[in-house]
Amino acid sequence: MAGAPVDDQAAGRVRDGRGMTTIPVLRTSRLTLRAIRVEDHADLLALACDPDVMRYMHEGPTPTPADVWNRMAGALGQWALRGYGMMVVEDREGFAGRLGFFHPYGATAPLLVYAIASRAWGKGYASEGARAALDWIMATHRPRRIGSNIDPSNTASARVAQKLGAIPEGTTDWTGVTLDVWAYYP
Repeated sequence: MAGAPVDDQAAGRVRDGRGMTTIPVLRTSRLTLRAIRVEDHADLLALACDPDVMRYMHEGPTPTPADVWNRMAGALGQWALRGYGMMVVEDREGFAGRLGFFHPYGATAPLLVYAIASRAWGKGYASEGARAALDWIMATHRPRRIGSNIDPSNTASARVAQKLGAIPEGTTDWTGVTLDVWAYYP
């Protein structure tokens, strides 16, 4: 898997119906993508409360600490249920965001989602981290399709999708907001 070697040590393990699911550590030349940990709560809360970061996320009102805790638990639950999920993004300075896959109830394919901390904008981290995550999921799970729902005003994320080879497939309603649907195929 070019550009996204999986670290030999797991960042974390979660139990599923078949035993333990190992959450990989993905490394690029500048980033580490790893399992969400308890000690990430403050950073994830700050990220979720940054209006610039969350402008296009459509995740509801500004979350409380309990809301972010529950999102962390839900993100880890995706690993147990599906074998993939959300990861923390770190650079040399530390926490740089979250990135990974979310499989909404009733959906036919996982969604690639990310939120990069504003201090890390303009460095290409979304593209770099997403490429590593896409390479990993395509090699390990062989999905037929990965979706990405992008706010039409979020031109930066549309550029990331194009750069990574996604194709536009129309629109969808997401919590009352119309979003552009992009798709990645193997």
